[in-house]
Amino acid sequence: MKGRSPVNPPSSDSPSPPSDDSIPMEELEPPASRVPKARRPRRSRDQLTVAAAVALSMGLVLGGGGWALAMRGAGCEGPGQWLSVSADPAIAPAALAAADRFNGARRAAGECAAVKVVAGGSGEVAGVFRGGRGTPDVWIPDSSLWPDLVGRAKAGGAPSVASSPIVFALSQAAARRHRDELEHRSWGAFQPVGLGGPGGPEGAGGAGGAGGAASKSGVPSFRLTLTDPARTGTGMASLLALQASSGSGQGALDRFTTMLRTAKTVPYGKGVEEAFRGDEDGQDDTAVTAVSEQAVWQHNRSSRSDAPLITGVYPSAGTPYLDFPYVVATSDKDRKQVAERFLTELRSPQMVADLRRVGLRGGVGGGTGRPSVAPMAGTEPPGDFGTRRTAPRLLPVVRPGAAAGIQEMWRKLGQGLNVLALIDPSGDAGKQMPARNGAAGTRLNGMLNALSTGFNLVPDNSSFGLWTLSGNTPAQPYRRVVPIRELGVRTPDGGNQRLRLQETLQGVRALPGQRPGLYSAIRSAYTEVEQNYQSNQLNVVLVLTAGGPREPERAEFTRTMQKLKGAFNPHRPVSVIALGFGADVDPALRQVAAVTDGGDYNIENPGMVMRLFLRSDQLRVCDAPRCPN
Repeated sequence: MKGRSPVNPPSSDSPSPPSDDSIPMEELEPPASRVPKARRPRRSRDQLTVAAAVALSMGLVLGGGGWALAMRGAGCEGPGQWLSVSADPAIAPAALAAADRFNGARRAAGECAAVKVVAGGSGEVAGVFRGGRGTPDVWIPDSSLWPDLVGRAKAGGAPSVASSPIVFALSQAAARRHRDELEHRSWGAFQPVGLGGPGGPEGAGGAGGAGGAASKSGVPSFRLTLTDPARTGTGMASLLALQASSGSGQGALDRFTTMLRTAKTVPYGKGVEEAFRGDEDGQDDTAVTAVSEQAVWQHNRSSRSDAPLITGVYPSAGTPYLDFPYVVATSDKDRKQVAERFLTELRSPQMVADLRRVGLRGGVGGGTGRPSVAPMAGTEPPGDFGTRRTAPRLLPVVRPGAAAGIQEMWRKLGQGLNVLALIDPSGDAGKQMPARNGAAGTRLNGMLNALSTGFNLVPDNSSFGLWTLSGNTPAQPYRRVVPIRELGVRTPDGGNQRLRLQETLQGVRALPGQRPGLYSAIRSAYTEVEQNYQSNQLNVVLVLTAGGPREPERAEFTRTMQKLKGAFNPHRPVSVIALGFGADVDPALRQVAAVTDGGDYNIENPGMVMRLFLRSDQLRVCDAPRCPN
């Protein structure tokens, strides 16, 4: 997860960033167009209120002076109870309309208890709460995951004032073709090909497919796009749904990390249309975007004539909801009383209409995940603009502690690799790979192809270096071929580190006989990675051998074990991962890997290379010091 820039608390001088779910301005009248009551056109007052609130949430009011609008009509002078409310832009228009009514009723009653509503992105306001300064009295984020993340309220512990289920957004043409399949497979539709698991047939197409519209079995292979899990409740809840669809036990981590690797993310601040950019004709029927129902509703409601319309598909097995919790953060007794009274307004029949106008459902309640029967009945969207009226089943993945866990997983997955690869081209490296499982070529070719493939699978911010065992002299049994650098770093010849490594691999040749010095080389490589340690990356010495038993180098083995036992630091881990191409890794080398919380793997065919780099994802997202095999 990328670092977050500092977040300033909401104030009258700090407009909120635009929201993914903001209603486009083309259809709404800006607040400056309001005229005195005697001359006001016959338009719904609520409609004008919503228009003003949306303009506010988009930071477009009167050239940046729009925060004053959040306090309009609250004209209490002298002592009184002011309640500051920060509402996610998705619900801010409805909350602002409710504040208008609340403030008007208080004035009519001769009271001076006013509510000030400010639109603020949930992730940004969560950052304010982390900082502990400038926090609002009441917070209405889009998901209970946010207050749970910052320790303000346990997930499900605050009352929900609105909701929007997360749906699969597809082009209309794709939805006609694949609605039944997606509804049936639900979140399991994105599981990788061949890994099976709950929610999808064994070998069925998933996000890990080769990019085609269907797998060999004929089952559609869908490509998933998410909103940024680091900054959106929709993204976090979607990850939790994917994790739940992966099941448990053997293979669950494989399935989950493969889905994470292959999923794309929509840049923060971009609308749902960004996921369908470049597919205006709707021909890419494998593209699926997980967004809120409200986002689909608003996109279709406001789309230009040339913009593609989309359809929301509802997972039959259930889906998470954005639940818009009402979190009372103030400790002031009087303000708490005002907050309780304002909550009553947010549950009023008038709020039903406010929510409907912005594409939201009523608050979830009763543990069913459906809009509350009373007093919020009738809050379902009208069933148009690509959505349906019936509320989908709740997938109960939003639990206390879930937000912190899934954000940490996402952060770790975003880490790059910092790897020094050590190739042993001696011994059986010149022998053929076993004929089974489709393997072809020599074991050394298998090593070189594995690395070449790996260089293309990892992002530019990953660092790789390359050494080879030479066995020329006992004092220098290895060659430092390419130093550790980021793969995307430019080289003097106009290429980059990735190209240099791939070109260097072409010059590696098999050496006759088994050469000594592997353990000495591992010790030096370990020190090299320690000296080039990257705290935000997975630091690894990757040892590639032909597998099988080696000539014992007992003294060198003992020195290596002593060195690595003393050097390994779980707080700054550098791990040794050993690969045996065509045969199991030598038992002594397996011990070397184990002492650093690394691992060893027998590579029998080219297809296992993908699993090798999938393993790097597992090592990043696994909570335990050593992930399960």
